[in-house]
Amino acid sequence: MKGKKFTALVLFALVTALNLIGNYLDIPLMEYITKPMLMPLILLNALFELEGSRAPKWLNPLLILALLFHCAGDVFLMIPGGIFGFFAAGLAAFLIGHIFYITIFVRSGVFHNVGALSLIIVILATMASILALVLIFKFEGIIKWPVFIYGSMLLFVSMCGFSGVINLRKPTYWCAALGALLFLFSDFMVAWRSLLGHTFPGMGFWIMLTYISAECLIVTSIVRSNK
Repeated sequence: MKGKKFTALVLFALVTALNLIGNYLDIPLMEYITKPMLMPLILLNALFELEGSRAPKWLNPLLILALLFHCAGDVFLMIPGGIFGFFAAGLAAFLIGHIFYITIFVRSGVFHNVGALSLIIVILATMASILALVLIFKFEGIIKWPVFIYGSMLLFVSMCGFSGVINLRKPTYWCAALGALLFLFSDFMVAWRSLLGHTFPGMGFWIMLTYISAECLIVTSIVRSNK
């Protein structure tokens, strides 16, 4: 078992390194080959960590679905197709994946003993924060609403993490809270580039670095909080 864990970890580290190098040096072929492998390898490492643990039976299927949808999102976003083509499909796939993340956190009890009014306030504050970002970044037209919905869902993942720290007093939920914020930062860079046409040197590298780090932090939080 230790050998399988080590092999899976080394494979993930190798694929991550190759993907980041491909982005940094602008080698599209290296990016296209490695990107679809990232989420399956994160999933493989997570399943090895959960093997033999006391994790609830519902955890593995939900985690598998979350990461498979995020893998599908990665693939969709690599295909040229315009805003309302494969980009929209990728956004939808990531959104569904985040819904599975939220389901895991809710079933893990992060909002245990949180009153309905407090939860409503958290949701409204989350939506207001994302709406402010949408306005600041000047997303216009019909696309601003999918960005608003997606961003709100992602920020709510972070709120799940913070709630887990406060209510369950488990420091591992800090990983989820910070990971979701990193995810939000990464995806706003994607939207800034893909929807508004802005870019800066090394943007692809920073998008992938923050994205991979975010996924690792969220999954680590889920695994360690349910073992």
